[in-house]
Amino acid sequence: MARIARVTINWTGFIGAPGFTNLHFAPAAGPDITQGVVDDAVAKVHTWIQAWDAGLPNTVTVTIDPTVEEIEDSTGELSAFWTTVPGSANVGNGSGPYSAASGAVVNWYTGGIRNGRRVRGRSFMVPLGSNALDATGSLNNTELTVWRTATGVLIANVDDAKLCVWSRPSAPAATDGISYDVTGYTIPDMTAVLRSRRD
Repeated sequence: MARIARVTINWTGFIGAPGFTNLHFAPAAGPDITQGVVDDAVAKVHTWIQAWDAGLPNTVTVTIDPTVEEIEDSTGELSAFWTTVPGSANVGNGSGPYSAASGAVVNWYTGGIRNGRRVRGRSFMVPLGSNALDATGSLNNTELTVWRTATGVLIANVDDAKLCVWSRPSAPAATDGISYDVTGYTIPDMTAVLRSRRD
């Protein structure tokens, strides 16, 4: 049993919007979620999202919800709300046509094992602008390098909050949910298609 903080990133300005990305954080020290933990988590997410701006279409706006949810990882039950002051909205810089359903995927890795499988997560960064792609249809190497660097910093920075993957309870009334610290990541050099805006 542990308490974790859920930071929600909101995506607007494209066909299929709105969408959202959830990132979860655990306290770096001690079991309790505090204002310091929440503020640190939101600041880290804002910095990370800024690294993606150049690759997002200029119609897309990405904002961090000022309300952070505290949840019990074993049950998924909401324990508390925290209020923060996120940084300003991020607006994409890319121009030209783009696909509203395709972009990049970040794979999050942990050292946890559940039901015989390694616990991992995914975050879809969709949509990306045409400037984020190269002539072969894969991701632009310049942008990819920026994203990978920012993602490595997000994982390594554990001042008050540390990024984690939440493995949800197996059933509505179950208490077998658990969270694990993120220990690594990959951003494959290929486009990813988002089938649901709730992924």
